[in-house]
Parts: sequence; structure tokens; C-alpha cells
Amino acid sequence: MAKKSRQRHPVGKTRAPDKVKITSPVRPTTPAHSYTSKPVSIAFAGPDHRFTSADLEILGIDHSQASYEGRVFFNNPKADASTPKTLAQGYAGSFYIFGHGGCFGDVGHCEINERLDAYDLRDPHPLRPTLARVPVTAALKQFAKSNAEISITIVPVVSAATELSDTKNVFRFQQMRFLTYNA
Repeated sequence: MAKKSRQRHPVGKTRAPDKVKITSPVRPTTPAHSYTSKPVSIAFAGPDHRFTSADLEILGIDHSQASYEGRVFFNNPKADASTPKTLAQGYAGSFYIFGHGGCFGDVGHCEINERLDAYDLRDPHPLRPTLARVPVTAALKQFAKSNAEISITIVPVVSAATELSDTKNVFRFQQMRFLTYNA
């Protein structure tokens, strides 16, 4: 029997890691973690105020993981993916995030680097946090009739994920605020 020669790697070089086999995205079977805020004042939306429309703006949303629908509920911290999307259940609206499905590149590939200086003309990194605006006018007016404060619950309903996605902690953000508009 002939002896097989061992393949040697050049000095200082390491072998590339084994490739991960990625299959088509699938809908996860376990629910993602919801987020519920502390009570937030909605005194600005009382019946004597004259705003014509209102949005809930969510800033700094991480979209590097799975794709999902973010369902917004007022005063319903027990809301989940099976909660009916009705005003009686506190449903205020939804936003949608088209996720990147995890990091498919080498180490450091998905790290977001800020611009080096004012003359850095490269496009911004595609994984920079995004924002969502959810029209919540009807729900905010309804809840402001009988509440001075409300809690805001975001229920992420993951629609597609790969093996590289975190499907439990998919909703991550930096800040949330109401925007109101007058006629």
C-alpha cells in the first residue's frame, strides 16, 4: 500500500475553517422574545390636544439577523404572536424588517466601521442600524382617552431565518419615541 502524503500548510498560515452548509431560510418553530417598555407618558395625546396623526418611531434597529414583523401593542405586555391584531387587544400597528440572516463572511466581515473622516467617500456599511415608523394615530387617540401612561410591547414574529440567525433575540433597538403632526 502506498503511503499518503500529508498536506502541509506554509509556516505562519493556518488552515481555513470548515465551510458551514447553509440551507434555505425557514420559519422558526419557537417564538422570539418580546420587548415591553416601562410606562410612558402620553399626556401630549389627550383629547384636548389637536394632533392629526401620530407615529411611533423606533431608531437604531439591528437588522443583521432574521426577517420579522414587529407587532406593536399598547398596554398588553402579555401579547404574543397569537394575539389578535385588534384595537381591543391593544394592537397599534406593525413594521417589517428584512433581515440579513446572520453573518456569512469571515471574522470581522459584519463589524460596522464608521467613516474615518469627512473625505471618506465609501458607501455606509450595509448593516448600519435602521429605523421604522409605525402609524399609531387611532390607537394612541383611543388609549389617551382613559390613560395618562401606556406600556409599549413589540412582538417580533420571525418569518424566515437561517442557521446563522439569532431567532430568540431578534428585536434590538436603541431608542423609541412618538412623533405627532398638526394640521
